[in-house]
Amino acid sequence: MNAPTFFVDSFISGWGEYNLDLGAKIPVGKKADVLLGINFFNYDNPIDNNGDNFTDLTLQSRISIFQKWNFKRNESRVFSLAGRFFYEDRWGGEMQWTPEFRGGDEIYGESIYTRRWEVLGKYQLPTKEKLMLSFSYNDHDQNSVYGDVPYLAQQRIGFSQLTWDKPMGNHDLLLGSAIRYQYYDDNTPATISADEVVIPSLFVQDELKFAKKHSVLMGLRYDYDKRHGNIFTPRTAYKWKISDNDIFRVNAGTGFRVVNLFTEEHAALTGARDVIITE
Repeated sequence: MNAPTFFVDSFISGWGEYNLDLGAKIPVGKKADVLLGINFFNYDNPIDNNGDNFTDLTLQSRISIFQKWNFKRNESRVFSLAGRFFYEDRWGGEMQWTPEFRGGDEIYGESIYTRRWEVLGKYQLPTKEKLMLSFSYNDHDQNSVYGDVPYLAQQRIGFSQLTWDKPMGNHDLLLGSAIRYQYYDDNTPATISADEVVIPSLFVQDELKFAKKHSVLMGLRYDYDKRHGNIFTPRTAYKWKISDNDIFRVNAGTGFRVVNLFTEEHAALTGARDVIITE
């Protein structure tokens, strides 16, 4: 892992913004090392240069902490584990606004509290074959008010994937299985009840190098979503490596994405207060 042993970066702007970044690479015995990163940002100086009684810049207080562990294993097998925590308090509005007016209609202000944490990792199984397990989980909570209109939302996403990479002559075969957990709920008409779903997947792909500078990739993925049923998504790609600096590619295929309603914009960016979803 290429990173400086210790790193500091900071700045202060004429508007009163302050930012601090700290980073460190810390060895833990002979079997592991840790990468640590901390970011802090603060701007709490309301300014109204155009005289409209509204803040010209969003006021913010934010902290982010990141840590990644890399473990040294036999035969250079991969094992890493990382985590991140993020919290932000931001607001804008009339110059007289203070937190005691949050959520009321006496003095207008827009205030957003965001809290997020996540973990992710990668582990290569101790087998002769190249089997790789990847996993992640994140939890996102948002507490917002736009004047007296609240927007409260929670989102949780979990993901795990196991892949088998098997070179065989001119073929590079990749087999895998994944599972995804999604949870979302807010206080808008988009989610009368919480949306919770588990999506299992299987996939296979083969990259065939049929000449020194030419290869073709073919793949097929299967997903099951209880709301959409069975979903098959094939793809194919051709690559011609003309030189070390020039590559020509042609790709074709289909994809699968779940439809998401971006509900917060209805409250924040439009004058409408009634949102009707017909189907």
